[in-house]
Amino acid sequence: MSDIRIEKVRKQFGNLEILKSVDLEIKDKEFVVLLGPSGCGKSTLLRIIAGLETESSGTIRIGDRVINSLPPKSRRIAMVFQNYAVFPHMTVFENIAFGLRMRKDSEEHIQRKVKETAELMHIENRLTHYSGQLSGGQRQRVSVARALAMEPEVLLMDEPLSNLDALLRLEMRAELKTVLSASNTTTIYVTHDQVEAMSLADRIAVMNGGRIEQYDVPTEIYHNPATEFVGSFIGNPPMNFIAPKAGWNISKNQVNKLGVRPEDFDVRFEPQEGFIKTNVLIKELLGSHQQLTTKADGEMIRINIPSDLQVPNGSDLFIRPADDKVRFYDQAGHIM
Repeated sequence: MSDIRIEKVRKQFGNLEILKSVDLEIKDKEFVVLLGPSGCGKSTLLRIIAGLETESSGTIRIGDRVINSLPPKSRRIAMVFQNYAVFPHMTVFENIAFGLRMRKDSEEHIQRKVKETAELMHIENRLTHYSGQLSGGQRQRVSVARALAMEPEVLLMDEPLSNLDALLRLEMRAELKTVLSASNTTTIYVTHDQVEAMSLADRIAVMNGGRIEQYDVPTEIYHNPATEFVGSFIGNPPMNFIAPKAGWNISKNQVNKLGVRPEDFDVRFEPQEGFIKTNVLIKELLGSHQQLTTKADGEMIRINIPSDLQVPNGSDLFIRPADDKVRFYDQAGHIM
């Protein structure tokens, strides 16, 4: 079993606390994404799990083993980095075989594992090539194949797709999801890209300021963000956080703000009971829909509407949130 338990892990550099008592449980064979802005502590947490950084306090378990005091090579993990880390003087075959040779595996086992993982990553026809003869996407496939060849209990991935162009990232996301599902490996994946997180993860841990703000499945993170930070970080455009409007007859007590996704408004072109007036400031055509930036009672509200509706800048619309799509937040920014 390769479940992972992170208990009250802290990391401090001088007076700067990077991780603030982080708790996280990851199930065996689960794909978990650590998501958050730069500086939130996600890469530090990954490096602590890998043994490349030392925690200030706390416990890390893989299965029934406490691994805090173990060197990286004894933790039964493999890591894929942002910069590929492919050795330029070695062929693709020797790059994939590198860890197996260091472990002194038999030549028969090395030949079999390199062939298996190369086929899995669709680079079996590149085994005699050197890195200079490969594209960025192919080099990243080599990096992933080298990690999988080691049959690790845990695979750690630190922004592995960020150096690829948009089309290659899309292609590699789909491949990674398929490959890692078949590999039966527990995976922790770090990214600041919410699209990667939403498309790849079984569960997402959204981090901010050294803490985990929410840990849940992608649909729950999107539709029911636990805090204003999560709602404003996930979604493009982000969730609207606005004061309750008298015309909407919001009856819940102690509500400081309403959270409404841009696609979750009912929109009318004429006044109607239960709707409030908003003025269109900016209209952006985004293919399948239009994104409107509007203003109501001094607050900016973003609304998504079908792309074929004609809504000139400066016109008035009348809106209300769909009843089952409103989320309520208290003064501290937590969901109620």
